[in-house]
Amino acid sequence: MKKLLFVILINMAFVAMPLFAQDAQDAGDDFYYVKVPIARIYPYSKGYVVTYNVGTYGTEVDTVYIPASWFLARENKGFIVHLKGTPVAPNITVYYRNGAFDHVKLYVREDSRDPSWGYMPLQTNIDDRFEGVTDVPLKLSITKN
Repeated sequence: MKKLLFVILINMAFVAMPLFAQDAQDAGDDFYYVKVPIARIYPYSKGYVVTYNVGTYGTEVDTVYIPASWFLARENKGFIVHLKGTPVAPNITVYYRNGAFDHVKLYVREDSRDPSWGYMPLQTNIDDRFEGVTDVPLKLSITKN
């Protein structure tokens, strides 16, 4: 009797699984990401200044400004992942949902003495670059053969 009950419960679980999977498919989320190598990241009082490699060969760099408030739990738009003891190169990964910016992850070296970290001179004032930032506009250059 116990074996029969167990078999019935297992079968019910398998029958119910597609019902839950259908709900996830109906959401219709188009979720993708773009990952580019970081040339240098600069901590600043209002956030992070990230210079990243553009193009196939990384011969050009561009800059994005990411507000510090994004990294607070209530904003949930920015995440920092410390790379410790891994060969993964520092990178910025921007996630999009249905074609619109969703969140960003900075994969950075834990040791701030790493060459990927830079320092802003004390007299630098770029506060205005962090105001009104709503996404991370990556400039990408794709070459065709």
